[in-house]
Amino acid sequence: MELIARVEGTYGVHFVHLAPFGVRFETNVRPRPAVGQLITITLAGLTTVNAESLDQWRSLHAPAGELPRHFYRPTALADLMSAGNAELWFEVAREASADTLAAFALDRGGVLLAEIRTELAGGDRFAAVVARAQRFARILGIPYAAAALAELAQLHAVEHLMGLEHAVVSWMRATTEPAPDSDLARDLPDDRVSAGVSTEWLQWWWRFARSSTRTDLREVVEAAVALARTECRYGTRNELAREACDEAARLAALMRIATRAELFAEPPFPLPLADLLRDELDAHYCAYTAVTHAAHAIAAALRAEMDTGDANQHAMQWIAKLALAR
Repeated sequence: MELIARVEGTYGVHFVHLAPFGVRFETNVRPRPAVGQLITITLAGLTTVNAESLDQWRSLHAPAGELPRHFYRPTALADLMSAGNAELWFEVAREASADTLAAFALDRGGVLLAEIRTELAGGDRFAAVVARAQRFARILGIPYAAAALAELAQLHAVEHLMGLEHAVVSWMRATTEPAPDSDLARDLPDDRVSAGVSTEWLQWWWRFARSSTRTDLREVVEAAVALARTECRYGTRNELAREACDEAARLAALMRIATRAELFAEPPFPLPLADLLRDELDAHYCAYTAVTHAAHAIAAALRAEMDTGDANQHAMQWIAKLALAR
């Protein structure tokens, strides 16, 4: 049995609480893991996990409360497929790089396909394989997987497995296909209206956001806000530019703590601007509105040197090029 935990620290003591059981172990054997790091703990010989069984395991393997170093390691994405409390840590995958997600999809997806094909050949672990496919989709953040899995559940077991095989392949492909940076670079937003009312800008950003991890988006948003502040010579240009910079920074801060990243996850094309709902708990919404306000700020500053249409176009393309260069 494996469980994931985050290292905490107080007064120089490092420790973990095994959620959701509340059992504590200290992790001070050097080299000890850093505070904030996720570790995967292998509870050797333990098959049933509850507070009582964990206490018994601790009395046998860590009687002083100090977890021996050979029982844990830094958490990897693959651990989310096996850890008994992985459902508490799926958000870790949203912080991973696109390359890390792609490597995970190829590795664990290949294993999952082998398990599905074993079931098709007459295996006896159908329910376990279906549960692993559900977990695989959640780790990858496939937004339409829940509906697909619900439809497959209505089918005969063989048809279910065949459909699941096809679904896993499509999920792997969605994660491992390279981001269309060349297309995005060729199709830079060419609109001359303000970014906030530009469907072209929304569509370009939707395509970029879908090919980026949340961490990548955060870096781009922070770079865009910094660019806006620099270009506006913050505090010395017009009031509109200053207010737009402030709003961009506010939304960038909200993006860092947003609990979801779903707005631009669904294919096909994004919703019309009129249907774009304000949702400051969604990182995709916060990222889009932050860079849009950054574009507003830059355009407001540039109007001292060029007409309004040129300023709007230049601001959007400048941020788009900045995003592609990250």
